[in-house]
Amino acid sequence: MGRHHFGRRAPQDIVTHTHTSRGADLLVRGARIWPSHPRHAAVDIRIVGGVIDEIGPVLDSAGLPVLDAQGLSVIPGLVDVHVHFRDPGLEHKEGWDHGSAGALHGGVTSVVEVQNNPPLSLDRAALEARIAHVRTRSRVDFGCLANLTSDSIGNLADMAPLTPAFKLFLGGSTGLGGETDYGTLRRLFRAAALSGRMIVAHCEDENMLREAKKAYPEPTVLQHHVLRSVESEIQSVRMSIEWVEETGAELHVFHVSTQGACELIADARRRGLPVSGSTGPQYVHLSCDDAPRLGNLLKVNPSIKTPRDGAGILAAVESGVIDAIGTDHAPHPLTEKMRDYAHAPSGMPSVDLLWPLTLELVRQGRLTAESALASVTWRAAQSLHLPRKGRLVPGYDGDLTLFDPTETRKVSGAHLPSRSKWSAYEGCELAGWPRLVIRRGELAFKDGEVLVKAGGRPLDLQPPLPIHGR
Repeated sequence: MGRHHFGRRAPQDIVTHTHTSRGADLLVRGARIWPSHPRHAAVDIRIVGGVIDEIGPVLDSAGLPVLDAQGLSVIPGLVDVHVHFRDPGLEHKEGWDHGSAGALHGGVTSVVEVQNNPPLSLDRAALEARIAHVRTRSRVDFGCLANLTSDSIGNLADMAPLTPAFKLFLGGSTGLGGETDYGTLRRLFRAAALSGRMIVAHCEDENMLREAKKAYPEPTVLQHHVLRSVESEIQSVRMSIEWVEETGAELHVFHVSTQGACELIADARRRGLPVSGSTGPQYVHLSCDDAPRLGNLLKVNPSIKTPRDGAGILAAVESGVIDAIGTDHAPHPLTEKMRDYAHAPSGMPSVDLLWPLTLELVRQGRLTAESALASVTWRAAQSLHLPRKGRLVPGYDGDLTLFDPTETRKVSGAHLPSRSKWSAYEGCELAGWPRLVIRRGELAFKDGEVLVKAGGRPLDLQPPLPIHGR
């Protein structure tokens, strides 16, 4: 978090909202704010109406229910900026029921979801129907990204108030094809700019992907990082930044997988351009060298690159050039992943492990505690302009994840909430397994058990701010 925040609600921390109550009342007693500092003893956190009211030592419960958190560390509820729950349409692969249960298991209280299977969110009616569908199923707070395609270009202004951003696939991936025409992409960037919402982009150059496919007519997973190459991501990010300059759009690059893309984003930010980015645990914990061991379990898009790329990405997370670590949780049944390479779908589950995987980077000395925590809390929320999430601050939502940092456990995919029942991290010994997860003052998860059936609400959004497209 950078620093600890104590005291009563400060006016500058309040984001105006229309809800009289956002959740439940609760006093969390005796937790230690993580990362701990010797001079910071255990504190109480009072949540009123789902919002943090006060943080300090030995607070008066004022008649509120009290939850004993002695011996546990506390962080804000995590914000996963990139998940695929494949619902509606492909619930057999995951669904919001299983996906949001997995989120709580990973310490996540807010998710931003990408629909990359029909029905897509191409107009306001479709987006409203999707939000209504999710609202009855999600156990965590959620945002639904709308789709940016030639078919939705005339509907962006109508959808903008309901979505954090528009998702654009420059390169084709599971469920959606990429775009080869740069003129079309330029028009999509300009339309998003005029709508007042950012673009979140899957950046791989579709023309280069198609050329690579011709060059490798019978590939295996060992060539996946060559088929979906370093150069294809760098070219796509480079062109996207050019279109940001031309059109006035704001860009967030999802699942950054190369050191070169980090360098381009860093340069764009130095020049004052509205460009941000996020990566995934897979791009820093794994590398293409793991392909012989993991086979198609390693098949994700963009591909997982070299150890050097992973190190470069972590350096960018540490510096803040890469804002967030979002899982790109994309489950498929193991039977589908075990098909031959050409027919095995891309994607892996991991929302149910987000905090243990992030903490592991600290335990290995690869990230500082402050940067690791920021990448899945306040910096993640900030990257997509999501107010009230990701900080232990009076006035922010009472979303808390509590854990014992000394407790370790081995990953067992069969025992994780995802329908997929497998994990690329099988057998890894991780720490930071959430013991308690609180969603806006309500105890939603305790000792491995999900306690809520639904109750997630759409994330607050800042109003669209139209940028005069160039």
